[in-house]
Amino acid sequence: EVGTPTVAAAASATAKGKAIAAATAATDLAKSGDDGDGDGDEHSIITCTTSAGPLKMHFHKSWSPNGYERATSLFERGYYDHSHFFRVVPHFLVQFGIGYTQERELKHFADSSIKDDPKRADLMPFREGYVSFAGSGPNSRTSQLFIAYDRAQNLGTSPWETPFGEVVDGTQETVRKLYSGYGDMPPWGKGPEQGPIRNRGANYIVEDFPLLDKFETCIVKRVASLTQMMEGDESTEKKVVEAGREGKSIERHIRVAAANNDKNPAIASAANQREQPFLTLILVLAFLVLVILLLGIRRRKMRKTGKSV
Repeated sequence: EVGTPTVAAAASATAKGKAIAAATAATDLAKSGDDGDGDGDEHSIITCTTSAGPLKMHFHKSWSPNGYERATSLFERGYYDHSHFFRVVPHFLVQFGIGYTQERELKHFADSSIKDDPKRADLMPFREGYVSFAGSGPNSRTSQLFIAYDRAQNLGTSPWETPFGEVVDGTQETVRKLYSGYGDMPPWGKGPEQGPIRNRGANYIVEDFPLLDKFETCIVKRVASLTQMMEGDESTEKKVVEAGREGKSIERHIRVAAANNDKNPAIASAANQREQPFLTLILVLAFLVLVILLLGIRRRKMRKTGKSV
């Protein structure tokens, strides 16, 4: 429950295709400053499709080791697939993390709590796109996560709110588009309650809150360091660029061949010879149509002359 925050508290704190996009995202992350990440620390990139559009997140193990491992593992096991963003409060946060899995062991894993990680004062204040755990007290983190909006700077003070990741630039717009018409959860709004979500599952959301957005599927990529992640993406980007160059080369050859055809009298003559039978056929058909029309006109005149006599 993210320390049971309220709307009032929130208001007070005021192609080249997927490969190139991934490389750009990795570069943006590196430039944004990892705030203490060592090059040897593990990272994970979570790439999701949602009903509102693409969503990509970058998790840092060095920020919050326990939180990082729990969240990454849940995404890897598909726990969040098809689950809803059940709490969307503009300018404050988006909360999710009550999955619909029927797998008993995965449910048990998701519901088990983990220890809090040390606070990271160097990551404060909370900024838009931070990903963290919702909780209700010390060592209460389980599966529920939230993504911060632009006025969530008051978050991060509770021990369970140490951020472990961030939304990659370029997909934060998807987070902003998530449906928020139902408002916060009761008593601050008319959004869904967590108890019925757990008891009734997806049916509760679909029947009572049909406009809420949800995850579709997510893919997880773990890397040993940011350098490794960027090298892999740069390699893929080079292949895409090379393919683009090959395509331009082929196009250039086609244009040259066409130009040569126009300049070569023999080729032009052959082309004209192929066109001649077609033109002759059109002229013959036109002549036949003209003859038929003239005969028709002549017959009409003859009939009129016969009647007058």
